[in-house]
Amino acid sequence: MTEVNDTVKESSYDDEMSRAFDQTLPKLVASAGISSTRIAFKRRSGATVTIELEHDNQYHRAIFKTFYASSQTSWFRNLSERSQIDRFETFKGFVNWLNNTEHETFEVRRYQCLKDDESSKMNDEGCKSSPIKSLIPAFKAGLGSKSLTEEEYSFMTTLLRLSKAARNANPEPYTLTDWLALPWLRSILGEHKYLSLESPSRLLTSFRVTVAATLSYLLEVRARWQKQALGMTEPQLSQNSWFESWNINVLQRCGAFEAHGEPADDLTRLLLLDFTRPDKQAQIKLLIAREGLGGLRRKPYVDGKPTRPWQPPALFHPEYQHSYSPLEECLMAWLVACETVQPTDINKLKTTDYAYEHNSSGRLIAMQCRYYKGRAGSSREPAMLMASDCWTKAQYAYINGLPYAGRLFSFDVSRQKPMPNITENPNSISRHTDMILLWNLWQLPQLQSRIANATKAVGTPTIFLDAVLALKEGSETWHSNTGKSNGTLENYRNSVSRPLPTVLFSLTHIKTTAVHAGSDQYREGDLINHHSHTSRTEKHSYLTDANKDFVNRAGRITRLILNDLENVVYQPSVSSMANALKDLELRSRVIDATGSDNAQVQTLYPPSKQHETDGLIIVPDTVEQALMFIHAIDQAENKYKQLLTVRPDWVERTLLVQLEWMTRTLQKMRSESAAREQYRNLKPHLPPMFDHFLETQE
Repeated sequence: MTEVNDTVKESSYDDEMSRAFDQTLPKLVASAGISSTRIAFKRRSGATVTIELEHDNQYHRAIFKTFYASSQTSWFRNLSERSQIDRFETFKGFVNWLNNTEHETFEVRRYQCLKDDESSKMNDEGCKSSPIKSLIPAFKAGLGSKSLTEEEYSFMTTLLRLSKAARNANPEPYTLTDWLALPWLRSILGEHKYLSLESPSRLLTSFRVTVAATLSYLLEVRARWQKQALGMTEPQLSQNSWFESWNINVLQRCGAFEAHGEPADDLTRLLLLDFTRPDKQAQIKLLIAREGLGGLRRKPYVDGKPTRPWQPPALFHPEYQHSYSPLEECLMAWLVACETVQPTDINKLKTTDYAYEHNSSGRLIAMQCRYYKGRAGSSREPAMLMASDCWTKAQYAYINGLPYAGRLFSFDVSRQKPMPNITENPNSISRHTDMILLWNLWQLPQLQSRIANATKAVGTPTIFLDAVLALKEGSETWHSNTGKSNGTLENYRNSVSRPLPTVLFSLTHIKTTAVHAGSDQYREGDLINHHSHTSRTEKHSYLTDANKDFVNRAGRITRLILNDLENVVYQPSVSSMANALKDLELRSRVIDATGSDNAQVQTLYPPSKQHETDGLIIVPDTVEQALMFIHAIDQAENKYKQLLTVRPDWVERTLLVQLEWMTRTLQKMRSESAAREQYRNLKPHLPPMFDHFLETQE
C-alpha cells in the first residue's frame, strides 16, 4: 500500500513539474497557424527587408504561406546564413514580380506563375540561372505545414510538379582578352600589338610581369617610408580635412626634392603622386622650388590665390603604415590568381598555405601554394613558382611582410570594382582611388623602365601595359555617363565613340586567362599578318569560289583523317567495356558473410572473363577487402601511363573494367570510410602492384 501511494505522489509531482516547464517554452510557429502576408529578413548588409503581397489572390496566398512555413522548418534553419539569405532574395524577386506586373493567376494559368517569372528573369533581366532551382526545395520543405488547406496543398504539389527549371545558358568564359576586346584599341596599339592580345599566354605573361614589377616597386618604397616615418603621430581621422596636415607632415619628414622642385627619389615621387591632385602637382613643385618644404601650407597661395591641392591618400594612409594597403593587396591577389587559384578561395589564404624550399645558404629556390578548394572539398596544388621569376620574388617579399600564419589579405580582394575614371578629359572629376593611383603609377617613366626590363628578361612584349594605358584615350566611363545614356549599357555604347569596360577585370578574368594560357601554343608569327590586306579584307573580297573550294577540300581531307584517327585507331571499345562492367555489377553482391557454397569470393578483383556457369561474385564488406580495392585503385592511377605504354590492350579490356567495378563496389560498402582512414597510415607498408605487367610487353 505504501509503495502504491508513493508511486501516485511521484506521478502527480512529475505532471506538475512538466506543466511548469512547458509554460516556459515558446510555442512552435507552425502550431500557431500561418496566416501572415509579410516576411521580414536581414540582408548581409544588416538592413531589414520585408516581403509582402500587394494583391490578394488565393493561389498567390498559397505560395506565400508555403514559403513562410518553409522558413520556419528545421531544414531551412540548418542552411547556412548565405543560403538562407539567397532564398529570401529569390523569393522576394518573385513576389516583387507579382506585385509590379500585377500578375493574375486565373484558373486556366494558375500553374504558370513560376515559369512566367522564370521567363522574365532569364530573358528580360539576363539572369544566368533559373530562380525555380532555389525555390522548389524551399516549397517542398513547407508542404508539411498543417496551416495549408487541402486545396492549397493540392495546388502546390501540382505547381511544383509542372514547374521544371530551365537549363542554364552555356557559361561564357571571361578572360583578359575579352576585357580588352575593344575595336577602337586597334588604331592606337597598332595591328601587331592588338593581335597579340589574342594569345592568352603572351597576355598573361605580360600582365604577370607588369603586376609583379609594380608590387615590388611599391614594397621597396614602403620599406623606406616605414623607416623614415617611424614615430610619426597619426592624425585624428574623424576630423574633416585631416589629410591636409598629414600630407604636409609626411612630405616634410620623408620628401627629398631637387632645386627645381622635382622629386629626388622614388619615395618622394610616390608621395607627391598620392598626396596632391593631378592638376595641382605642377603648382606644388613650383612652390617647393621657391620656398622649400617649409613653404607648404594647407591652402597655399599660387599666383596670389588660395588653392586646395591636397587629396586623401590611397597608399600612404596612416592606417596603412604598418599593414598593406588595398592597392598592394589587390596586386598580390592578381598574382595569386595567375596561379589558377580559385577566386573564391583567394581571400581565405594564409602565409602557411605556401611551402618554401631554400638552399644551404637560406636563399629561396622555389615556393608552392597548397590550398583548400571550398567548391571541390579537397586540396589543390598549383604549379610551383621558381625563385628566378620576378612574380615569385614579389610574392615572397609580400609574404615576408606578414606575421606567421597570418591572412594574406585583410580587405575583400574578390569584390568587383567599377572601371576607374582614367580618361584625360580635363572636365572629368573623379575621386582619388587606389585604381586611379595605379594607372598614374604605370605612367611613371621609372616604373615603366622597370617593367620593360622585366618583360625583356622573360621574352615577352609589354602588350598589357600598352593596352591599359591606351584606355586613357577612351571616352568617359559608363558610371560617369549614366545621366546621359539613361543608365543602360547599350545606350552608353551607342552614345560614345570609344566606350570603356563597365567594370575592372576581376580575379575570374585572370584565373581563366591563366587556364587558357596553359594550352596556348601560339608563336609570334602566328599572330602577325604579313599580307598586304587584313584577314577580313581577304576573306570577303579576295577569296574566290575556286579558292573556297580548295580550302574546303583541304579542310574536308583533314577532318576525315582526324575522324578516322579518333574513332577507329585510338577510340577504345566503350561498348564492350560497358557490357563487361554491367555483367560484373549484375553478378556482384556486397554482404557481411556468405552462406553459399558455390559462390566465388574475389579477394582483390575478379577476372574480366568468366565462364557462364560461374556463380555470384561475393564481396565481403570488411575493412581488409576495402583496403585491397583502395590500394589497387591507387596503384593503377600511379602506374597508369606506364601500363598503357607496355600493355595497352590489357589496360583497355581488363584493367579499366576492373577499376570501375571496384570504384562502384566501394560505394556500396559501409567499411569504405574506415578503410580510407587506415589506408593513409598503411599505404607505405603495402606491397606494390602491377610490376609484373611492366616486365612484359604486348
